[in-house]
This record gives sequence, structure tokens and C-alpha cells, in this order.
Amino acid sequence: MESFVHSSRIDQPLEKVFGWHIREGAFERLKPPWEKFKVMGRSGSIQNNGIVKLRTKIGPISMKWVIKHAEYIPEKQFKDIQIKGVFSSFVHSHLFERFGTSCMLEDRIEYSLPAGRVGRLAARRFVDRNLRKIFDYRHRTINQDLRTHSFINRRRKSERPLTIAITGSTGFVGSSLMPFLTTGGHKVVPLSRNQHVTSSLHTNQGQTRSYPNLDPLNSNHVNAVVNLGGENIFGKWTKEKKRRLSESRINTTTTLCERLASLDDPPSVLVSVSAVAYYGNRGDEILSEDSQAGTRASSVPSKVQAIDYLSDLCRQWEYSTHVAEEAGIRVINLRLGIVLSSSGGLLAKILPVFKCGLGGRIGRGHQYVSWIALEDLLTIILLMIADETFSGPVNAVSPNPITNTDFTDTLGKTLSRPTFIAVPKFLLRGLVGQELTDALLLSSTRVMPSRLIESGYQFRFPYLETALRDTLGRRLELRQLSGGQYSNST
Repeated sequence: MESFVHSSRIDQPLEKVFGWHIREGAFERLKPPWEKFKVMGRSGSIQNNGIVKLRTKIGPISMKWVIKHAEYIPEKQFKDIQIKGVFSSFVHSHLFERFGTSCMLEDRIEYSLPAGRVGRLAARRFVDRNLRKIFDYRHRTINQDLRTHSFINRRRKSERPLTIAITGSTGFVGSSLMPFLTTGGHKVVPLSRNQHVTSSLHTNQGQTRSYPNLDPLNSNHVNAVVNLGGENIFGKWTKEKKRRLSESRINTTTTLCERLASLDDPPSVLVSVSAVAYYGNRGDEILSEDSQAGTRASSVPSKVQAIDYLSDLCRQWEYSTHVAEEAGIRVINLRLGIVLSSSGGLLAKILPVFKCGLGGRIGRGHQYVSWIALEDLLTIILLMIADETFSGPVNAVSPNPITNTDFTDTLGKTLSRPTFIAVPKFLLRGLVGQELTDALLLSSTRVMPSRLIESGYQFRFPYLETALRDTLGRRLELRQLSGGQYSNST
């Protein structure tokens, strides 16, 4: 039998730390983004010996893992015991102890490896190293989340839980936002695309409008709505693809806003995502929320039309929220940069290439990339809901945009892989299409989060290397862990 222990002081009261752990979504929130775990089913809860069924991958091998909660003692402990899975035996004890106004959190794991002594000699060091990475990440996340929720509750002068409806709740951002909110004590009402009710009703322009299932709004009073829905931008931009891009953004947002405006008791705030593609291809120009949208496609050479297509799409997407604004709902158009997490999005798509040592800059590599760590984005969304001083466009990007060459070099350094291979434009255009290549991969958008900076927001991950190391499970130095979400002035 082997043992592993990881303990740390969480600078929050014992009651809050324990309460965070037993809320819905705690397991999903604690799953490191680089780990391939997926919850396949649940019955019961931590308090009543519930069962969790997981699927995990070890290399190319997919395995089932069934865990039973046991020995629950309020504000003291609970255990996770393997019924079926990777180890010969596995018991994870979560232990909590009051430490003045703080809490000592200890994770104690006792396990045995398959294949007896041979398995132990071959795998023990690997298992211990990975457990250390996982629990370093888990304890950082718990500490940071509790600090974030405590600050935002003080900012809105209430600890009363909010009810927040989310479109796109099963997507890349939505699936991370939900457990972030529920472990903070809030109730989430999913308005999932999987529940879309499609209507053939036509607008005055002769377009077919797709209606999401908004029935949950009838039975739940919601304080806020977060609109994350939208067809994935990747893939060749055929006419059908462009139709879906527009319909899933403009038509669906219009439908949502019309419904919100018609409610007898509408939400006080709508946070609707957009993208920094709103600004178009602007080279080295530094852009803020006051900068104009990209040049319209009809007035520029055909080579630039794809870029302006995205700008026009974002402009119409944002305009479709005016119905809610006119009804007195506070609306924030959150313009996202590239959202970075190894759990999904662009980074997850390019990681296999970079891990093989085949990654490289795109074209000349001079184009600017505006990016944001997923962890910062989750906090910013909740901040937009809580802080009534925000409305209109807000750039959700790091304060340090970076060129494609520097992005490539930093990712290669983090992975300890070479990045000397440049990807020629013609190859990309052949693989993913000229329009997508020119509009997204070769476009330069150097955006600053001016409104967030003015508000005093302090980014958890303002620099690319720190963000990459956190999401990839690479070692973070103490200086990289320092700093919080907000300045004292806020």
C-alpha cells in the first residue's frame, strides 16, 4: 500500500471551505484541464454515500472508474473509495481542520498499484509526480475561487445566491462556467442547445430563425443571463457554415432578448459574448472599447472580405442585444480574445502538433494575438453580473497581447519542444480554407482591456507563459503564483 499526502492552509473559514466541496460541480471544478476525466453518471451525494461513474484515459486506453463517497462527517471529512478502476485499491480522504479564522485542508490518498511489486516499481514515481501536480492545481483553485467569490459578494454587498441562466452551457466556456458558479453557491439554469426547439417562422428579411428552448425562464426567476451560444468558428466556411454561424449568433440572440424583454420580471443583466474580431485586421494599432469596428466588406478589396465578414458578424451579434437594452436590462457585450485552456478551444487543437515538435509560427508571425486565460474569463463574467457600473462593450483579453511568433515560442518553451517550423499560408488555406485562414489565423488584432484596467481588475494570468504553465500542469514558480484578482482600491 502506497500513500500520498498534500496539505495547505486555505485563507477562508472552515465552514466556507467545506461548503465549497459538497456543492454541485465541485469535482468538475477541481479536475485539472490537462486530465482526461469525464463524469458519466451520478447517484446520491457526498452526504449519503453517493456513487460517481467516471471515464478516464491513460494514453490511448479508455477506462471506467467508479467511486463511492463514504464516512461523511460535517466540517470534518469525507472519503472517496474506488469500487472499480485504475488502481488495485484507492481511498481518498478529504480532511478539514479549523486553523484560527482559516482552514487546513489535507488530501490523503492510500492506494495500491496493479501487477504487485513490478507495478509498484514501474509506476509509483509516475503516480506520485502526477498526484503532486493535480493537488497543487486543486488547492490553488479552491483558494482562488473562495477569494474570488468572497470579493464579489462584498462588491455586490450580498451573499444571497444568484440564479443565472446560461445559453451554450455545454460548450467549451459554458461547461467550465457552470461548476465555477455552482460551487460559489449560485443556481444555474441551463438553456442548452441540445434542447433547441426549431421553428420555421420567417423574419421580415425572409430568414429562418432558430429558437432555443427558453421554457426554463418561465419557471425560474433569473437574476442574470449569460449568452455563450454560437456555432464553432472552425471548419471550412461554406455557405451553409456561414448560415449556421449567423443564425446561431444573431438570430438566437435576438430570440433570447425578445423573450427576456417580454418577461413580467426580467433579469437585471445580460452578459452576451462577442469577439475581438469586431475590430477587424488592424495590424499594430492598439485597440480599446472605443475603437471602431472593422471596415465593411463591401468597401474593401476581396482579399480582406473574410476579415470584414467576421467584423460584420460581431457587429450584428452585438446589435441583436438592443431589444434587451431597450427593455431596461443592463447589457454587457463581452468581446473575447482567444480563450486559452488545455481542456478545449484553439489550444487543445494545436497541442498535439506542438507536443510532437512540429509547431511553428503562422506566415511571417507578425500578427498580434489577443488572448485570455479561461480562469480569468470565468471571473470576469461573474464580475460583469455583480458590478452595475459595467455596461456596453468590454474587452475580455489579457493586457499583454502577443505576436504569433512570440506566442509560438512561448508555447514551445513551456512544452520544452522546438518551434522552428514555419507554417506557410498556402498550406493553411488548403487545409482549412482561405477565408478562415485570412480572417482568424493571419488577422492582427492588438486589443487592450481598457475598461477592466480602469475598474482596478487585476488579472490572475496577465502573462502568457504563466497561463500556459497553469493549464498544462507545468511547474509554476513562487513569483508566478503571487498576486490576486483585484486591487485593494476596488
